[in-house]
Amino acid sequence: MNTAISNRHNKMDATIFFGFLSLYDGLSAQILRQLSYTTLRFHLYQVGKQYVDDYNLFHKVYVASISGLLAGTVGIPCELINTRMHVDRLLKVKYRRNYRNVFDGIHTIWRNEGFRALYTGGLCSFTRATLVNIGQNAMYDQSKIMYKHYFDWDDDCKILHITSSLTAAILCAPVVQPIEILKTMQMNRSAGYLTTTSEKITYMMRFGFRGLFRGITPSLLRMIPQTIIMFLLYEQLRIQFGYYEEKVD
Repeated sequence: MNTAISNRHNKMDATIFFGFLSLYDGLSAQILRQLSYTTLRFHLYQVGKQYVDDYNLFHKVYVASISGLLAGTVGIPCELINTRMHVDRLLKVKYRRNYRNVFDGIHTIWRNEGFRALYTGGLCSFTRATLVNIGQNAMYDQSKIMYKHYFDWDDDCKILHITSSLTAAILCAPVVQPIEILKTMQMNRSAGYLTTTSEKITYMMRFGFRGLFRGITPSLLRMIPQTIIMFLLYEQLRIQFGYYEEKVD
């Protein structure tokens, strides 16, 4: 009797442990994606800003669009694997991919589906990358300009950085959410359901207009802290290790 109870408790503990680990499915793909795609879009955006009017929102949107689009070409394979690893546990056993990590995912897709399959959902991913770069980078810079003007905050003020990044995240999440849903379904089209674009759109709209924004709450809970931490770290690195042009008298 005691042995049976002990075994049942051990199974429960194992279920809880592995259930907690499932919260981090796709972590290796996400880390590699951030190291490549996010780094590149930040760099391209900062370089592009040097050639436009920093106070013109449309100029920043243009630069953010181009830099997000170019960086998206690097991040699509990692995003594909990250998306598939997220939903793998929800699929029927025969449709599961069981990627061990991002590198196993890249190798498996290339071997079984071909190189082009690494860019499945590429159009949605390109669109998302563009919208995210506009919503985060361009809106962050524009928010900084507005808050500095109205509240007379210093450029290196942490309150300014937090407020601007919070604004950018709140604006970005609802803009990106519809294409995020479509991208997820597109990248999982080989899972045996929703194989055509019309099926995907019908599925999204089954709840009416609000179907475009299903999952917006967890999206905000992810994007707000991620955006704040990202820009806080960026600003601190800029302050500590950036450079300033010498003023010649």
